[in-house]
Amino acid sequence: WPYGGFTLHDKVYGTVDVRTIIRKSSNIGAARIGLMLGNRRMECYLRAFGFGAVLGIDLPGEERGLLPPSATWDKVKPTRVAIGQGISVTPLQMLNAYCTIANGGRLMRPYVVRKIVGPGGETMSENTPRVIGRPIRPEVAAQMREMLAEVTGGGTGRRAALAEYTSAGKTGTAQMVQKGGGYSQTDYWASFVGFVPAENPEFGVIVVIDRPRGHRTGGAVAAPVFA
Repeated sequence: WPYGGFTLHDKVYGTVDVRTIIRKSSNIGAARIGLMLGNRRMECYLRAFGFGAVLGIDLPGEERGLLPPSATWDKVKPTRVAIGQGISVTPLQMLNAYCTIANGGRLMRPYVVRKIVGPGGETMSENTPRVIGRPIRPEVAAQMREMLAEVTGGGTGRRAALAEYTSAGKTGTAQMVQKGGGYSQTDYWASFVGFVPAENPEFGVIVVIDRPRGHRTGGAVAAPVFA
């Protein structure tokens, strides 16, 4: 698919719907959705899901990731941001975004320590679940859970399917940035992020494989670890 002087390649052919774009990881389909959204709206959604900002977890050194303002994007940028290039996110941000879908559209502040109790039994500090945003409506989150369940039910994430429970999620195969700029043709991040059970989620998990060799896609090397 030629656009803006560059050609985007795909393994999905023909006219497809959004479910197929997600199930089969269609680059062109995602890129065209990005153009339909428009730069500003896509940036607003990404920021609403917590990308480009700290989530406030109770650990030191949390990174913000990189999300340039949409006002600085060139013509090609929205088609690449839509497939995960041109921005940088942390595994925590990505997991929390999928947990937001699992939670009916509620973005939560993550935490590690639930409670600290003093020697006399008094509560020194306590963390409780807290909603910090609502990027999508509950009915949209429900639609997304259904589509993400199809990823493991015959899509790129079928190796993340479980015998006892339904699972939902998404594969990721991201080229690493090279020193001096540009993307590597040999080094990748392979990932799978999702939740279980798909219809009534209790657990969210992200698996990231650093520079896999042989098979390099998220569906081949990260999805089985998730399972």
